[in-house]
Amino acid sequence: MLNESKKNRWMILFMVSFIMMMGYVFWDIVSPLSTTLKTPIEEGGMGWTSAEYGFFAGSYSIFNIFLLMLFFGGIILDKMGIRFTGILATGLMFGGAALNWYAVAFISPLITTQPAFTLFGMIPETVKVQVLVSAVGFGLFGVGCDITGITISKIVTKWFKGYELASAMGVQVAMARLGTASAISFSPLIANSFGIPASLLVGGVLLLLGLPTFFVYIIYDRRFDKEQSQENIRIEKKEDSTFSMNDFMQTLRNPGFWLIAFLCVFFYSSIRPFLKFASDLMVNKYGIQEITAGWIVSILPYGTIILTPLFGHLYDRIGKGATLMLIGCVIVTGSHILLALPFFHSTLYACIIMCFLGIAFSLVPSAMWSSIPKIVPLKQLGTAYSIIYFVQNIGLMIVPVYIGKIIDDYTVNNVTDFTVPMTVFAIFGIISILLALALKMIDRQKHYGLEQRNIK
Repeated sequence: MLNESKKNRWMILFMVSFIMMMGYVFWDIVSPLSTTLKTPIEEGGMGWTSAEYGFFAGSYSIFNIFLLMLFFGGIILDKMGIRFTGILATGLMFGGAALNWYAVAFISPLITTQPAFTLFGMIPETVKVQVLVSAVGFGLFGVGCDITGITISKIVTKWFKGYELASAMGVQVAMARLGTASAISFSPLIANSFGIPASLLVGGVLLLLGLPTFFVYIIYDRRFDKEQSQENIRIEKKEDSTFSMNDFMQTLRNPGFWLIAFLCVFFYSSIRPFLKFASDLMVNKYGIQEITAGWIVSILPYGTIILTPLFGHLYDRIGKGATLMLIGCVIVTGSHILLALPFFHSTLYACIIMCFLGIAFSLVPSAMWSSIPKIVPLKQLGTAYSIIYFVQNIGLMIVPVYIGKIIDDYTVNNVTDFTVPMTVFAIFGIISILLALALKMIDRQKHYGLEQRNIK
């Protein structure tokens, strides 16, 4: 069997993780440019408002939520398989990224419109056409990126179940964070030298590299499936290829599944939308230059590159997955509370807090994603991941819009008081602590094995 070879398993892991890493590069390529986007046009910016930027940041999830694309993505994955779904998803990622780049590069920020509908107030009543088209592109990219994430999670489970699953998930997450860190670090440098569209163009070109990588993976996936079929080792393989409504209902009736799903949405809502505004926080509260702010914010994802595989290895060897998630939620909550305090303005203080956020951003994902296969059978995994990504997208869509409006309300003379926005992020952290505690309790009742090690 191909996956019995450690070399083969890890080669496949790095191959598919590279694809996801390129997706995360584009996802965060605009994050450190928020200040530049909001700079007046005559000063070299795009003149976006915080509300427009918040809508754009949240648009990643619009199609996933309102058109139920993640539900369809999970069903397609369970019914049509990894290969078809992967090609479809990576193609959508690149197409959406290309449209996003086109809007910023070729549509004038001077043209505005008043949309007939505002999606329950998420779209500003008067908005730039450039922002709307960018949001459509980013939304299509979001569909492709999240379905790619679901597909890759199933690939990693397929190749590593019974082996170093948490370590593999940790490495996959770490490479995704490397994509985030690279985008946050280098996007301002590219934009300052060649303009904002150049950053998006670089991100799009990197995404294009992921397409041939997935075609190479398909060759190995076919060989693996052929071996499984010939040796008739796994009956679940045949079950896995057939989606049924009963599988869907079994997933919905699983209390552990819902706890981990809501933990995911509140934890990620306290981190990922924060990254969209973190550079602004550094510039406004700590008086840091924009490029330097990008480097300080990148401490968070750079730290996860080492720590996430480390914590995943810890989970594989000694277990304690639910405990790791709880500790991470406590750390992220405390960090946001410290950033919300109005009387600390030291750059060193901000750097230290970002280090702690990096630890939290490593602890929870390293344990959470590798715990899902313990709660949900493999044949329901695509559906389970799609539902989790769906509820996660609700937070990723609403929170940036909400935070953008709060920032507009607390901005006077182009200076923003971030106390209230950071308090909102801290509240999300508190909710995630309560969910982690409930998950730890129900694990004792249902015997999911979250506290047990992964390597058999």
